[in-house]
Amino acid sequence: MKLKDSLPLKIALIGTLALLMIIPLAMIQGQIQDRQRAADSSRDEVSASWGRAQTLTGPVLQFSYDVEALDKDQKKTTKLETATVYPRALVYDINLPTQTLHRSIYDVMVYGSEVVVTGDFVIPAGMGEKVLKDQLVSMGLSDLRGIEGSVDITLGAQSYSFHSGSGGKEFGKASLSEPISLDQAVMDGKTALPFRLNYHVRGSSSLMVRPYGETTEVRMRSNCPDPSFTGDFLPSEREVTEEGFTARWSVSEINRGNPDDTSFGVNLLQGVTQYQQTTRSAKYGILVILLVFIAGLAVELVGKKKIDLVQYLVIGLSLVLFYALVLSFSEFMRFPLAYALAALMTVAALFGYFRGILRDKTAYLLTALVAVAYLLSYVLLQMETYALLAGTLVLFALLVGIMYLTTNLNKRTEA
Repeated sequence: MKLKDSLPLKIALIGTLALLMIIPLAMIQGQIQDRQRAADSSRDEVSASWGRAQTLTGPVLQFSYDVEALDKDQKKTTKLETATVYPRALVYDINLPTQTLHRSIYDVMVYGSEVVVTGDFVIPAGMGEKVLKDQLVSMGLSDLRGIEGSVDITLGAQSYSFHSGSGGKEFGKASLSEPISLDQAVMDGKTALPFRLNYHVRGSSSLMVRPYGETTEVRMRSNCPDPSFTGDFLPSEREVTEEGFTARWSVSEINRGNPDDTSFGVNLLQGVTQYQQTTRSAKYGILVILLVFIAGLAVELVGKKKIDLVQYLVIGLSLVLFYALVLSFSEFMRFPLAYALAALMTVAALFGYFRGILRDKTAYLLTALVAVAYLLSYVLLQMETYALLAGTLVLFALLVGIMYLTTNLNKRTEA
């Protein structure tokens, strides 16, 4: 049977074969997700030992005292009340150096921050008139395992070191608290009681701050080049370079709302991971396969060459295996190098295969087409914002090219 007689069937079979390539592509994408989960599991294991994402809270002063009340039988009784005094001014100076830890073949970014908190309290005048049973200074952290060394605070002329405790109901279990003894002279509603809090805390993923002061200012600097500022407030000043970033937040009680429901800070990113990049590149896989199959069919029709369905299958599987190579290589080298090495191996293998099948210069043409397809795919990966627009324009240009090449298809098949 001549090619022109079997052309519709050949096109249908090639189209079906291209759609079947979605199955191995889906298997590759499933493998990418499995490796991503393994990387996330390793990150969780490291974070559990080093320190998880941290949210810094406080400090606050807490006073407890007895008040008289009537019970249901109208008899006088006493109950314990707790009053919390928040800072009038609260300033965080945070130095946030990051480092990369290794677990198996995976890299995990962590930090060990140096935190200096300054400010002052103004204790309401009525507090000095009460018989205080307890006086506490408390602060909170998301993960106390991240504390390195001692946590020291200076209140006025007195210095204290925190110990693990309940910290009152403000912070729950993830808190530090220390009994204090303040002179009633500072409880006049006017006197400012300055404080300075110093500690080192380790963590991973993110560092957030709750704005407990009437005015809260946070100054942060880090060597992380890929920060993502997040939370209820963005920094009023920021500078991000390849060497790191500096940022400053300024929040007042007027716009903060409930400080327990408000936080802001930074997510420390490692850029786009190799798994995200491999997943995105695999999404273009079916388009690359279709493009190469269509080009192969055009070579058959125009160049009077014969490519069997089994050979189309081998070509398609080679194009799919490319993404497995990218995944494997990217776990041991930078993604651009992994992509280039996988593309070079695939293009070289297909070049030899095309030469064996076609035995003329059209093998060079098909090989060049595969190389260009991978190059365009990589360019689209780098264009995160404009990837959809650029990809659509490329596909449109390819469609126009195919329309031009097949304009006289009937005449050529009749010849």
